[in-house]
Amino acid sequence: MLYLCLSLPQLPLEARQPASDEAVAVTDRRGPRRWLIACNAACHEVGIRPGLDATTALSLRPHLRLVERSHPQELEALKSLASWAEQFSGWVSFDSVRLLLWLEIGSSLRYFQGLEPLRSRIESGLNQLGYTATFGIAPTLEAAAALCLVDAAPVIDRTKRLAEAIAPLPLSALALDDVASEALTSFGLNTLGDVLAFPRDALARRFGEELLDYLDRLTGAAPDPRKPHRSRSTYRRKFELLGSVETTEGLLFPLRRLLNELQGYLLARDTALQSVHIDLCHDGKPPTQLEIRTTRPLRDAVRLFALARERLERTTLPCAVEEIIVRADHFVPLGDTQMELLDGGKRRDEGWSGLLDKLRARLGDSAIRQLGLRDDHRPEHAWCVVNGKPPDAELPYQERPLWLLEPRPVRTLPRRLGQPERIEAGWADDQDESRDYYIAETEDGARLWMFRDGAKGQWYVHGIWA
Repeated sequence: MLYLCLSLPQLPLEARQPASDEAVAVTDRRGPRRWLIACNAACHEVGIRPGLDATTALSLRPHLRLVERSHPQELEALKSLASWAEQFSGWVSFDSVRLLLWLEIGSSLRYFQGLEPLRSRIESGLNQLGYTATFGIAPTLEAAAALCLVDAAPVIDRTKRLAEAIAPLPLSALALDDVASEALTSFGLNTLGDVLAFPRDALARRFGEELLDYLDRLTGAAPDPRKPHRSRSTYRRKFELLGSVETTEGLLFPLRRLLNELQGYLLARDTALQSVHIDLCHDGKPPTQLEIRTTRPLRDAVRLFALARERLERTTLPCAVEEIIVRADHFVPLGDTQMELLDGGKRRDEGWSGLLDKLRARLGDSAIRQLGLRDDHRPEHAWCVVNGKPPDAELPYQERPLWLLEPRPVRTLPRRLGQPERIEAGWADDQDESRDYYIAETEDGARLWMFRDGAKGQWYVHGIWA
């Protein structure tokens, strides 16, 4: 087994405010005081760092914006990020307390052509999502987590001699509480190797069996079972904005992230969609609901974002937006993705579907109309003009002419071919019809579609074959 661990120290801030030019910091309360746990780049420029108390930070920057930590929002972001990461691994787990995300990548290396290409793809995807992360790679979960906290940490890809490889790690990289770390330092122990060389009986007496169990899991001497993350069968992602947003331009950045997360969810399941719902939630008013529909199955975040932007630009917000919810309930197969030798037809189809999607997003669903089928045996009622996607219906088994006429009475019957087809329908809407249809051929070779009305006994022409 080989694990890649992502440490997300900025998640308390990035889960709520992906980007901002103003100085923003997230605080957490410990006892009567508030301490900074995450700061954006504008804070670092004026010397404000995580670990400062709120009073000191405000003395350095009086206009500093302090935001209270939101554990539910962090958990929502971690779950969504875990679903996104399933496109790279069949086993994903996370720790919401330490803000860690693990991927088992040993079984994925061959598919992604090695460790560096896989790591590069994950890093590029995180940058697109707007998350800051450090990486650690090791054969055990806790060793990978410890390597995340070490600058220029080595990649340890073999279980053999793991303890020797991680022995130089400082105590600050280990998952120890402050009391244990200070006590070990007071004993003159500064590295993991020092702790491992210390008598186990003495460690157990001073710190309990929990420390020994942690060290065994860290070095691979004991198993470390974790509950893997499992995504829901339907997609729902809620993003709470840090402040009220009154313009559609302010919604574009978080919306781009949400659609990129949705793309990862779809890639992990090898599926696609043709409709996605976006709810813009307001305070005290019903949400503004947008539905993005596509002609072809789609899972490309760039195209989905372009369609969402078209719809947003033509949407009037009744008031400020407090949060965004992206929902997808129905998924469809992506279809054949194999390249053809002469691929011009597929490119033309994709260009046509892209044009229809843009027109629908810009002008509304009612602007796009197409032919569809109805579940009705009467030929004149079996087709319809619909907005958007036609209703599901199967083509009739029997042969039908493309050119239908209004039924025209005939006096002279041409030569009839084959056996008749009886159609009886319409009783539900008080238009009961009983007809026997024939294919007939005239003296000049034209083929007609004719029927005999069962009630009147009259013959009619109803269609012509080219």
